[in-house]
Amino acid sequence: MSSTQISRDVFKWPRLFLYKPTQIREYVKRVDEMGIDRKSKMFLPAIKAISSMTKEKWELKLEVFKSLGFSEYDILSVFRRAPLVFALSERKIKAKTQLLLSTGKCDISYVINNPFLLTLSVENRLKPRLRVLEVLESRNLLLKKPSLATVCPLTDKSFFQKYVLPYSDEVGEFFVFKAAS
Repeated sequence: MSSTQISRDVFKWPRLFLYKPTQIREYVKRVDEMGIDRKSKMFLPAIKAISSMTKEKWELKLEVFKSLGFSEYDILSVFRRAPLVFALSERKIKAKTQLLLSTGKCDISYVINNPFLLTLSVENRLKPRLRVLEVLESRNLLLKKPSLATVCPLTDKSFFQKYVLPYSDEVGEFFVFKAAS
């Protein structure tokens, strides 16, 4: 790791520097075995994720992913792209994955390629945006159907300006009703 990366991360995650050197070596070894480059921006988050759980807890998370249809290769791919997904509880991993798969907008491969979706709030981000898109699509108001990977990272303000405000005349009663409840 570069000194720049270390100095940046000491403020983000000072706890890392309180572990015993033997523990850190073990975490680094496990992350290395998973194929994450030490110069990658995901290296320290991977260590953070690994250090946040016991090996038994790690195995439980692997079993949850397998029960949802992920292969071992898929699980490793998710870990390499978004290691902090593994810091989520098994219940949250399962619920969020099932929600995403049930929308018909994505399949396992989509979740594997966009695992950050699993880190988003179901109630504050995923469900409201899925519902707005559902209404717009059902009324054929969108020329091009946006992907969840495009829509979900937007700030609330940007999402509102792009997907709510332009269609308020056509579906205003839905948005007014939802905003009031």
